[in-house]
Amino acid sequence: MRVGLDFGTTNSSAAVYDGERLTLLPLDPVNGSPSIMRSTLFMTREGAAYIGRAAINRFTEGNVGREIEYEWRYIGDAEVTFADFGTVQQALYVKVDANAPGRLFQSLKTGLRDKSFSRTNVFGTSYTLEELIAIVLRLILEQIETTMGQPVTSMVVGRPVHYSLTPALDRLAFERMQAACQLAGLPEVTFLAEPTAAALSYARTARSAQNVLVFDFGGGTLDVTIMHLDGHGGRQLLATDGVPVGGDLLDQRIVMGRLLHHFGDGATLGARRLPFPTHVLDHLSEWQTIIELTQPNYLAIIEEAIAIGDRPKELKALRSLVRQNYGLPLYEAVEDAKVRLSEAPESVLSMHHGEIAFAERIPRWDFERLIGPDVRAVEKCIDRTLASASLRPAEIDVVLRTGGSSRVPRFVKMLTEKFGPAKLQEMDVFTGVASGLAVAAWEQG
Repeated sequence: MRVGLDFGTTNSSAAVYDGERLTLLPLDPVNGSPSIMRSTLFMTREGAAYIGRAAINRFTEGNVGREIEYEWRYIGDAEVTFADFGTVQQALYVKVDANAPGRLFQSLKTGLRDKSFSRTNVFGTSYTLEELIAIVLRLILEQIETTMGQPVTSMVVGRPVHYSLTPALDRLAFERMQAACQLAGLPEVTFLAEPTAAALSYARTARSAQNVLVFDFGGGTLDVTIMHLDGHGGRQLLATDGVPVGGDLLDQRIVMGRLLHHFGDGATLGARRLPFPTHVLDHLSEWQTIIELTQPNYLAIIEEAIAIGDRPKELKALRSLVRQNYGLPLYEAVEDAKVRLSEAPESVLSMHHGEIAFAERIPRWDFERLIGPDVRAVEKCIDRTLASASLRPAEIDVVLRTGGSSRVPRFVKMLTEKFGPAKLQEMDVFTGVASGLAVAAWEQG
């Protein structure tokens, strides 16, 4: 059985193709849409691993709202040499969260291009990034084989056009992904650019010669491919490009641009009215980095700020966000508000947990102001791709939108202005790439 796998930053999906019929595979039976699996991993203290909606549910049930409790834990001995006393054995202790039932990982794919993310400690066991991704991939493989009742013989796995715009980091990311597939035991893996896969899915139904531009806008990257279809099954890849702009970054724009004042931004401390340290609030840029604020030194800063600051309510909200693990619910609320902005001119982003209580009205025009730099970066990517293909916008016959972020109205407007409304078509935004990867897998057979 040959399978196409779209391992995405936010969501993953898989499909098989038999030459006539495409079948999306139920990677996540727990999810409301089983063919779409959140790309998450939850590791328990005992080393058990869960992916998809089950991972999020287990994290939420065991962590959200739970007060973090630190204790000193012995981790071993070390030899320490003092000038006057010589060498002595010194016991080493660290403060750890005593009751954490497990650890959740999201957006692991984004970490591939992060040179500083080499390994992490999960309840005493050290894992490399490749090993964490391999766990997810292995569980996906097992789910596919269990569901289909037969072994997978080969896989075509999607990859962004560029993991990073820095060539060295792009190579590093791809090598890491290859290593993760090998560690997972995936059989006969080949890789295909994700927008190229989406074009293959569309090509199955094309009945006339046309130039197709695929606009693949996912959680971590925006990828563009231009392909010529001859209308008889033949195709020619003309150009491809991409930028590391995705849905996760758009969520970050909302948090950093609209929500920081609810968590103490602008507070002044003590009689000298010193500003609250901005490096603390910088950790709110991702829900995963919010967890770093649970370190005792950061908690001490927050507690002191509550005691001497002029915005105790907001600073207590920050403490609750950190100490009671509300980072993930915050970012889920942000994503929901962003999705609503695709349908309505404004959205109210509200949160009422612990000492957090706010309702922020976000007009669509202000969201579009916040993502202005990202819109410009995406448009430049499209222009580069057109130039590489030696085509003008008027020579593009069809613009295929896929990926969840391709529904954001500001990007739809940009595509409409550049190519005209009649040329825009929306594929299945979450599974279009997997379908094309399945076609590529079948063709390789």
